[in-house]
Amino acid sequence: MKILSLIFSFIAPVIAPVIATGTEGLTNEQQQRIRINNALCLTTGVLAILMGFIFWLITGKLQILIPATLEGLGFFFIIYLNHLKKHETAGICMISYHSICVMYFGALLGTKAEIALALLFMISATYLVFDKRKSILICFCITLAALFVTEFFYYTNYFKPLEFSRNVTFLIRWVAIGFILTINTVCILFYKSTANRLMKALKERSEELKERSEELEKRTEELEKRTEELEISNRSRRVFLKETNHEIRNPLNAICGIAQLMRLDLKNGRTGESLSTLVDHLNIASFNAKDILNNVQELSKIEAGQLDAVARKHVNIRHLLQGTGVYEHMASSKNVDIELTFTNMPDFVFTDDTKLSQIVNNLLLNAIKHTRNQTVIAIDCGVRADKWYISVTDQGGGLECNKLREIYHSFEADRDSFTGLGLRISKHFTELLGGSIMVDSLEGISTTFTVLFPEKDVVRQHVPEPPRGVPTPRQFAGKTVLVVEDDRMNQTIMRNFLQNNGVTVLLAGNGLEGLELARQENPDLIILDSDMPKMNGREMLYHLKQDEALRDIPVVIASGDAFTETVERFLSEGADDYVIKPIEFTALRQILEKHFNGGGMPVIIPFP
Repeated sequence: MKILSLIFSFIAPVIAPVIATGTEGLTNEQQQRIRINNALCLTTGVLAILMGFIFWLITGKLQILIPATLEGLGFFFIIYLNHLKKHETAGICMISYHSICVMYFGALLGTKAEIALALLFMISATYLVFDKRKSILICFCITLAALFVTEFFYYTNYFKPLEFSRNVTFLIRWVAIGFILTINTVCILFYKSTANRLMKALKERSEELKERSEELEKRTEELEKRTEELEISNRSRRVFLKETNHEIRNPLNAICGIAQLMRLDLKNGRTGESLSTLVDHLNIASFNAKDILNNVQELSKIEAGQLDAVARKHVNIRHLLQGTGVYEHMASSKNVDIELTFTNMPDFVFTDDTKLSQIVNNLLLNAIKHTRNQTVIAIDCGVRADKWYISVTDQGGGLECNKLREIYHSFEADRDSFTGLGLRISKHFTELLGGSIMVDSLEGISTTFTVLFPEKDVVRQHVPEPPRGVPTPRQFAGKTVLVVEDDRMNQTIMRNFLQNNGVTVLLAGNGLEGLELARQENPDLIILDSDMPKMNGREMLYHLKQDEALRDIPVVIASGDAFTETVERFLSEGADDYVIKPIEFTALRQILEKHFNGGGMPVIIPFP
């Protein structure tokens, strides 16, 4: 068997093209069946011609040579049928032709050759060549019928077999056995090849299914994790909307109530101390509302993955921490004092004053909100080891130790959602400035938040401060400013502020009116809203920069959009400055000072 296998493997490359006849464009399984058919036809055809020639040499009988030669040529023709793509016909012809030849040579040689054993082989070959039940059944019946007919000839001696000597009979018998063994060996090799191919395919399929199963399991885990994250995100957003609605209503309620009380006082002629107190409270409420908007704006930028640029400069830390008057008013409503101390702290640090102010404001607002009435909030700023720090301590009863890890989560803070929101933003800005934030709590007594920054930010040498003169109310007399704003109330507020500073004010309700008025009056400065009907701020800015008579007029964009990309887009398209609503008039006055009394770099005024 091994010798035959080696012989077969040696001659396979030579006969491979013949065996592959008619397999083009078919599936792997179909190709395998056609190869088996071609291989059996080729083997049987060659053996038939070879054995016929050997038998003729031994016996000298043409009854053996001529039919054997025709048998071989017939099997070669069946290969040609496969070449013509008549695969099913070729298979049936192969089985039928085998059966006819076995019957002929069985009758001719009798029981001496045991040629009928070849029919038993053909029954098994049927399952290798066909996959359709109908074809298998037809060929099975043909083979079985041939076997019965041959046995009938043997039993009845209907045809008298050829007579040979004892030695010739023995030789014919073994040649016939060799023929049967050869075609059986071919069949077995194809069985083995098919089995190996199937095992390999099954193994590959099993590995593929395993990989797909692992991938599916991994994707399922990812999907479950993502679903859980989305559920948490949805819960957080619902809480966020609820808390935003609740928190923003508090200062809005105060603003509405104070406005009504002021109106009653004015109606009743009371404009003294009570009105002054109401104005202070109104200022506190408006700052509180802006703090909430600040935090919401910053949170949306953080969650969108937007990194704010750090604009460092020399900042007087004493002036920054002492400029918390509005929070002192808020604290006084609870009879709370704010104490500020400096421990070995120089006057200046090199940092981003806007971000540092927002850190301090959030920590201070958190302390005011949660400290008990008639207590003290302590702010300490100093240098220790290789850090400089700012700490804010309230007397709000402290936090439980197991809650400290969650204190910076926007909607999981122990105290309330917006405390966690402000602290998360403070933590984000602190890390953006290269620092860290820590919390110490004495349960039942106090909580201290401390932000620490690298000691290298501290400026040891003297830094001259720019003069901080107080502008006179009417220092911009003779200047004309065009305000392009579609909101009537904003127009009124802006007009009153500018007129109080000596400015002649022109008003337009949209970009088309503003462009026409600018061409008529040629103002000294234009304050331009970004979102308006008919022609928005961006379109009007484009037309201003295209007009030779207007392109040199300074343009200040006033918008509620605080996103960095919006600011940068307007500045790149020709705007000189950008102010974010609600506008702080002190900062706006600095812009007027820059354009009317001297040049300077573009100014971006954020929420106060």
